[in-house]
Amino acid sequence: MSLVARLKDWRPYRVARHLWLLATSRRYRVAWLIQRENPPNLFQPFTDTEVDRYPRLFRYARENLPGGPAVRLLSFGCSTGEEVFTLRHYFPEAAIRGIDINRANIKVCQRKLRRAPDPGIDFLQAGSTQGEETAAYDAIFCMAVLRNGNLALPDKDRSDLYIRFEDFAATVADFDRCLKPGGLLFIVSSSFRFADTPTASGFEAALQRQIKNPSSPRARMFDEKNREIPGAVYSDTVFRKRGMRSGSR
Repeated sequence: MSLVARLKDWRPYRVARHLWLLATSRRYRVAWLIQRENPPNLFQPFTDTEVDRYPRLFRYARENLPGGPAVRLLSFGCSTGEEVFTLRHYFPEAAIRGIDINRANIKVCQRKLRRAPDPGIDFLQAGSTQGEETAAYDAIFCMAVLRNGNLALPDKDRSDLYIRFEDFAATVADFDRCLKPGGLLFIVSSSFRFADTPTASGFEAALQRQIKNPSSPRARMFDEKNREIPGAVYSDTVFRKRGMRSGSR
């Protein structure tokens, strides 16, 4: 074992590194605190995000959803708000809500909104969509949320060390309730396949996304019993809810 590896296994070093990261890294601190709190329906504790992170998918949404102020969009697991403010550029008149399980993230979102007020945007702390109205949204964006970064660590062949398929299935079932007929559901970088859920029968796959590095531990997929599916690649990303959109002919 190398000197570096031995150092990383040395408990005083690990404790010192942990304390240093708590003091200097907001990302580390926020993830550690939410994992310690462990609220119901916690999937991804990490807050990685960026502006216009998925331009192809946002363009697809703009091209396949109606325009105007009647459109309602939901960013589930909105982190610190970059996705919501990006969607505003694609949908200048839509009502856009961001929800996130982490109160620290929502505080950041609300500070940003106060600096640039927009009456069509709001943010709420929530770990699920159970508080949302039925058939309220034209699209729900769930980007790199229904996963857990710890599953990329070595020797993690079961997801229920951190997250469970049954919670994933319950989450997407409530997305279905909140979507209008004909609405779009965007699921990116999930640890589970939407097609394995009972909810999927009410949707049709509308768009696939290329998986850049399917052999990466970050791309691991797990089945209904929380077991890793070796070599699995699942590229379906956008799903349209079956049924006639209101106003369609």
